[in-house]
Amino acid sequence: MQSRKRGDEDPQPTTNDGAQANNDDNSNPKIIPKLSEEFRLEQLSRNVLFFGEDGMRKIRGSTVVVVGLGGVGSHAAHLLARSGVEKLILMDFDQVTLSSTNRHATATLRDVGTPKVAAVKKFLADCVPNCEVIVINEMFNTEAAAGVLDAHGKIDFVVDAIDDIPTKAQLVKACIDRKIPFLSSMGAACKADPTRMHIGDLRSAVRDALATKLRWHLKKLKVSIDDPLIRILYSSEKVVAELAPLTEEQKKDPKAFGTVENMRIRVLPVVGTMPAIMGMAISSFVLCELGQKPFHPTAAERLGKQVRHRMHQHIKNRETELKEQIENGTAPKGAVHGVEVDSDDVEYLMAELWRNRCLISGDRLGTSLELIKWDVTKKATLSNLVLMSAKGLKEFKKGKAGLKPEVVEMIERRLSLAKEVEGKDVFTPT
Repeated sequence: MQSRKRGDEDPQPTTNDGAQANNDDNSNPKIIPKLSEEFRLEQLSRNVLFFGEDGMRKIRGSTVVVVGLGGVGSHAAHLLARSGVEKLILMDFDQVTLSSTNRHATATLRDVGTPKVAAVKKFLADCVPNCEVIVINEMFNTEAAAGVLDAHGKIDFVVDAIDDIPTKAQLVKACIDRKIPFLSSMGAACKADPTRMHIGDLRSAVRDALATKLRWHLKKLKVSIDDPLIRILYSSEKVVAELAPLTEEQKKDPKAFGTVENMRIRVLPVVGTMPAIMGMAISSFVLCELGQKPFHPTAAERLGKQVRHRMHQHIKNRETELKEQIENGTAPKGAVHGVEVDSDDVEYLMAELWRNRCLISGDRLGTSLELIKWDVTKKATLSNLVLMSAKGLKEFKKGKAGLKPEVVEMIERRLSLAKEVEGKDVFTPT
């Protein structure tokens, strides 16, 4: 591979017979022929530098299946093709909608109403004509598995970007039965923090309702959730938005509004960046696996089960004591008792909301920390529990008026964040 001087123009792509490739504008679209090997290598030159010639040959010779060509799947598919995979099998039953153009990798307004798989194939034909793209415009199910996983030769990897949980479980089982490597994306909706993405197994997934329900569906299919083939991409962020409510018309006859029977009809709030980031993360993982340059993801660290249980029990014990004080008339004026958090909420409060630190004293994890009610006139909820050390609790008991104003402001700002996510589960059945 020759080095090029700054200012050198890119060579004009040619076909295998030496003719110059078509560069007409979109007003007169024509089929772009395959690039000659010389120009194909130029197109992939940065990837060759990373993976080496042997690794790049393996990537180019691989066949990858992508099931689900929405926000996540479309970004994964087009990056796989751009990066050298030369045979893609794309499967999705759905069409491009106007609202899906906020996150779809390739769809334009011209594609609205057309199959998502067709929109991706059309785009790839313009930028990666050497990639063979097979499209299957139907929904994945047990009966369709053979047509996508068995009818196109050896499958090297499967990307699962399905957002319907029972269907996702069927694909996972089909891949395990065939011993095909795969990576499943979990929920991208209702979240916005890219720093909380993780690749791991199903047991490692935290604060992901889709992963929780997938575990249940796999058990129904008699699939071990500890199978070593199961790898998932998930976000450990607590959801910060919730499903849009049903309209009055939808409430009257919900089944009439589903794309297909038994699928969710309530609309998910989606920041377009999140499915894009997830799709790109998936494509990076797949490429490194195929190119024999795998990386070893670090899963989200969980607070120990015993620690979570102990702290949750302490909250319940304090509320029981408060109930007794209310009954015998010794409780603070207006005090209310009750616990509306579970042990998973304890983990969210500790690690995500309070970041393992007492804001009053500055003490961090390693010292004795407890979740204490900020307002005794309210129940113990996500938006009313503050992480405090023994030193911080001592100061707090003297009264909020004695705390630094900036500390009170910071605590109440964090509690308002917890209020936004309180009680939200984006995959609650409709």
